[in-house]
Amino acid sequence: MGTFFFYNNRKPRQYNYKPILYDPVEEERVEKLNRRIHEIKKEMNALTPEEDLNKAEEIRGEFLAQTKHLKRRKEREEAGKNSFLANNGLLIVILLFLLAILFFWILS
Repeated sequence: MGTFFFYNNRKPRQYNYKPILYDPVEEERVEKLNRRIHEIKKEMNALTPEEDLNKAEEIRGEFLAQTKHLKRRKEREEAGKNSFLANNGLLIVILLFLLAILFFWILS
């Protein structure tokens, strides 16, 4: 029975997905062309202010502008305002809880 198991062991099917609309060679060619055009415009000082911005920074800025909590966090980081309670709040709560347990343990 053991030899039967080892000789007829089937392998799982391979995942063989080929995307229809995606061509990595074409994507790479277009990206190189766009980078080249951008560098040529940069050398000629023909960039408009909109083209000069980094796209990742632009997206990050838009995302931060649309979310209230991230906007507040960024403002606090820029101002350097991190309160002691905000940084160590959990530790203070745990310490108070342990002190309360110790206090009730001593009284009983």
